[in-house]
Amino acid sequence: MQLTATEPAIQSEQEPDFVMRFTGLTAAGRRAFRGAGLGWGLDGMDWMMYSFVTPAIMSSLLLSRDQIANIASLSLATSAVGGILGGILADRFGRARVLVFIILAYSVSTAMCATAQDFTQLAIWRSVAGAAFGAEWGVGAAMLAEFAQEGKRGRIMGILQACYALGWAAAGLLYVIADALFTANWSWRALFLVGIAPAFLALYVRTRVHDNVKLTAKSETKLRLLFRGTQWFTTLRATLLAAACQSIYYSVFTFLPLFLAGQRGLKVSGTSVYVWVAILGSLCGYVVAGFIHDHIGRRLTFSIYFVGSTLAIVMFLLLPIGGTIGAILAAFPLGFFAAGQTAGLGAYLAELHATEIRATGQAFSYSAGRGISGLATTMVGGITAALGLGTAIATVGICASALALIFLWTLPETKGLVIVDEAARA
Repeated sequence: MQLTATEPAIQSEQEPDFVMRFTGLTAAGRRAFRGAGLGWGLDGMDWMMYSFVTPAIMSSLLLSRDQIANIASLSLATSAVGGILGGILADRFGRARVLVFIILAYSVSTAMCATAQDFTQLAIWRSVAGAAFGAEWGVGAAMLAEFAQEGKRGRIMGILQACYALGWAAAGLLYVIADALFTANWSWRALFLVGIAPAFLALYVRTRVHDNVKLTAKSETKLRLLFRGTQWFTTLRATLLAAACQSIYYSVFTFLPLFLAGQRGLKVSGTSVYVWVAILGSLCGYVVAGFIHDHIGRRLTFSIYFVGSTLAIVMFLLLPIGGTIGAILAAFPLGFFAAGQTAGLGAYLAELHATEIRATGQAFSYSAGRGISGLATTMVGGITAALGLGTAIATVGICASALALIFLWTLPETKGLVIVDEAARA
């Protein structure tokens, strides 16, 4: 299928030459990066608020650890549905246009979590937020990947993923502020209310960000195209890889504040030291991974990060490391590897799918993978009673790393692949 412009391209404005050399992005591409990056960062801020306020929510709404884990798993499952739908709509109506509505959806649904009075209400709003969260990454990543040069796609998508760490950091900062200003019963509600802020980004995306591929009325992408001929096998393997990658991330970082509070006996200030170091590690891990992907390829880079994730998880969760120095020694590599390993998914999934089904395929693999990764958080909650929280997290995280390594090496190397030819550009 040939892909027709839904929006006219904006003429590029002048930027310093070094910016172009470093990023390989035109002015339109840089606007796409700002839209996708801010969207992903603010999405990360909204999403990671939940892990920070988990202890307060449990106390305020009288929820059990299993109920908290079930809400996390349910929201991950709905993110699969939202991601698939978002990808289909983006291939039909355009990436930037659909991104506007996705940003509005996760902003409003996160703010509505502040109104929850019981398990059911919180589960409903987190599920809606999960659906929007799932849609945002696939659509934004597909849009940006189509602007990136083939030799610099890894770094661009790695930096995009790093925006999530900045959003995570913003959530941590807001958590500390809310904890200082409000009682425990109200601090988590105040934090969720801030989630409405990303809605203002929708205006920028609507007026300044446009696609880099042409879309025609004939471009209506069917989900079935992902399973036609030999494509189904690529779709399956890409989805399993994305599931394993995200299982590493969610099994560790969803429960990190709870582990530090319950197993290490830390208060908010003590927890913050570990979390902030892990966030810094993830920020560095994302960016570094992008450059490594550009230099040595997808499979070798992912392999380094999966092995590193296993070692970092063991060091942080199973070894008795404490104090400020211990936090730096243990939490930094945990963030660098266990979070940083997801940096390559934006480039890799875009390269595994043709332009006509890129947003659908990328969103399906990533979001269906996230839905499957909900099993990881459920498993952590289920085996905690028998093994203890730290050992449960480590067990699931290490198994996910091993599976990710296996799925990775069934897929082809795509370093340097051209994914948008000149005829298809808007």
